[in-house]
Amino acid sequence: MLDLSHAEWRDHLILSRELATPGERSAFFGRARKGEFVAVARGVYVTAEQWAALDQDARYRARVKAAAAAADRMLVFSHHSATAIWELPWVGAWPEQVHVVDESAVGGRSTASVVRHTVGIPQDTVAIDGLAVTSLARTIVDMARVSSFAKAVTVADAALRRTRHPRAGVPRTFLTRDDLDQELGTVPLRHGSVKARQVIEFADGAADRPGESLSRANMRIAGLTMPQLQVPIAGASGRIYYVDFWWPEFNLAGEFDGKGKYTDPAFMQGRTPEQVLYDEKLREDDIRRADHGMSRWPWHVAISPTRLAAHLRAAGVR
Repeated sequence: MLDLSHAEWRDHLILSRELATPGERSAFFGRARKGEFVAVARGVYVTAEQWAALDQDARYRARVKAAAAAADRMLVFSHHSATAIWELPWVGAWPEQVHVVDESAVGGRSTASVVRHTVGIPQDTVAIDGLAVTSLARTIVDMARVSSFAKAVTVADAALRRTRHPRAGVPRTFLTRDDLDQELGTVPLRHGSVKARQVIEFADGAADRPGESLSRANMRIAGLTMPQLQVPIAGASGRIYYVDFWWPEFNLAGEFDGKGKYTDPAFMQGRTPEQVLYDEKLREDDIRRADHGMSRWPWHVAISPTRLAAHLRAAGVR
């Protein structure tokens, strides 16, 4: 509902300042008190029905769009807000505030709803869905500087993956690690640059899903031997399978087994969850019959370096 073109999403937002008469305002706020409308930003509302239909990612994008609609001038969204508008994955809850970059001379302070980064507006901003956002490279560098290593890797991997796997609805990009290195050199504030460089050097567009990126980052944090990504191996039947992770020195394949594998239409390809589960079992059995080891882990293991290390060491990884 709120992820349509600029004109359409703007039509779904109700700005209280645009209610023309005291009677209209009184009637509207009376309905809002009854729960018919939800405040998305200060003075900006959507219907409760629309809000209930949005997932967490779409709700945060709606907050960003509401901030744009409420502003008296164009905002350039950055950090988490640009990440959301670029439709990159984020591990955990989105922040309550939206993030923008601004010129230091403009003035204005951060508020309860808007964080202003007064570092200057970069020249290569991008228009997405009627909003001005930082470029993909700048967005990744900003997030790498302010986020944890694992969360930043998840975002960076997804951005690099866009080069070979573009996403509908956002501009086509051809991002490389060299681009990220160059962008890091242009960022005015140097705080967090060491961590950002570590993220850039580690990022890999071969990671297929956020759970894989998070797992890989936590393997590094835990000091485990790093695997190869998306490697083809043969099962006993001769069939070739691509596995998320492969440790040739331990003859072990690893798979992040997230819920999305059994609910995402792109992965299910018309199959029922039961059929997906059965197909995965046959796949694993075939790999094991070829004398390869196989280890799977869910999200609650992937998100913890300690749990992931214990799980993989039990499978033979050192």
